Amino acid sequence: MSDRPTPTVSRQRWTSVALSVAGLVVLVAGLLLSWSRLDALLVPMALGLVALALALREPAAAARPGRVAAVVLSALSILGPVATVAVVLAVDALGTSSSYTLTVDSPEPVDVIVRKDAEQERARWDRGDSITFSSRASVVGIDARTATPTTVVSCEIRRDGRIVASAQRAGSVDCSVR
Repeated sequence: MSDRPTPTVSRQRWTSVALSVAGLVVLVAGLLLSWSRLDALLVPMALGLVALALALREPAAAARPGRVAAVVLSALSILGPVATVAVVLAVDALGTSSSYTLTVDSPEPVDVIVRKDAEQERARWDRGDSITFSSRASVVGIDARTATPTTVVSCEIRRDGRIVASAQRAGSVDCSVR
């Protein structure tokens, strides 16, 4: 018997490495191109699991550097999405909260939509009403609209006491900050 691996083992190792690299490429591309979370995180994990199964199908005596590399690459393909989720959750949990004050001024009542990331809150405000809240939201905004298109409406957003956005227009106005 020869110590050389059979062509089948060699193909399995090559396939394992190729699947692992494909999984890592899908992870990076998905994160950079803002693909859906399922595509960007689950596809690399699935490819990594298949790659790991192929890498481990080789006989134990074949523990050569090529097999070790195949196992390590497949583990990276599996653990990459897990590490990505962990980092995102840690950054969100450790992120600082800011205090926002949103003010709308108009001679007549206005319909407002307060936005905090994907959340929207609708209300009817009287002249000079404002709202103050603490948030870690990456996008905060307010949209104000009067019933009369010629009435001037102004809005202002303060973050931690500093004005970060303001606008004034007739009929409707939109202020937002990232």
